[in-house]
Amino acid sequence: MLRPTSYEVLKETVALCKENKVPFVVLGRGTNILASDDGFIGVVIRFDTPIHETRYCGNTVVACCGTSLMQLARETIAHGLMGMERLAGIPGTVGGACAMNAGAYGAEIKQILKRIRVLEDGEDHWIDVKEKDLGYRSSTFSFPERIALEAEFEFQTDDGSAASVMEECMQKRREKQPLNVPSAGSTFKRPEGYFAGALIEQSGLKGYAIGDAQVSEKHAGFIVNNGHATEKEITELIEYVQAVVYKKTGVKLECEVKRVGGGSGLCNC
Repeated sequence: MLRPTSYEVLKETVALCKENKVPFVVLGRGTNILASDDGFIGVVIRFDTPIHETRYCGNTVVACCGTSLMQLARETIAHGLMGMERLAGIPGTVGGACAMNAGAYGAEIKQILKRIRVLEDGEDHWIDVKEKDLGYRSSTFSFPERIALEAEFEFQTDDGSAASVMEECMQKRREKQPLNVPSAGSTFKRPEGYFAGALIEQSGLKGYAIGDAQVSEKHAGFIVNNGHATEKEITELIEYVQAVVYKKTGVKLECEVKRVGGGSGLCNC
């Protein structure tokens, strides 16, 4: 496990891993990760600590991708800016949010992301963000092709509503999501025209469990760990939910969480 103290250290670590054919994975805070019961045989680069302070210039903000998204949302409001308040409850990093185009309550990172600095093919460079670069919970700025280093955002001047909107969204999260038990966040992507949680509940799976892995009784879109759930149990439950929902509704649920482990690097569930 390595937490880089500079962009150069991160760059050198990636180069050494590739040169010596050592498996490696880059994680932020790991909030949408399902770790293998077999562990990960290789180097985990944990980019969950900012290398430098966030820089403010008018409505433009440049943040290290190791910065907490929640922290940045609060800081920007304190600086009289708005644009990230609906994302304040997402417990990941700026880099993780850019890598999956994180979103909540009608807002997405792509609405404010203007430029991003990435490590790609051994070199780091800035990229002007285009509409096609970011889709629903997808991004071209994700590992392993690219590693996000810094992000430049363009905010609006706060019209006085940012703090109240943030608190309203946070309250909705507390009321509707199972924040009191461990989970990897929303388990499935939202199918076009549907809501994953509603489909799962309609299929009679709310509260269904395999071992300590359970479809949340509070929000069926979450699979929670009631104590000692294994990755095997969670994977079995994911696959069972997908099969039942498809059989009953004809809708294929796609995983939002990602799997790490077994020396295989990072792959989608």
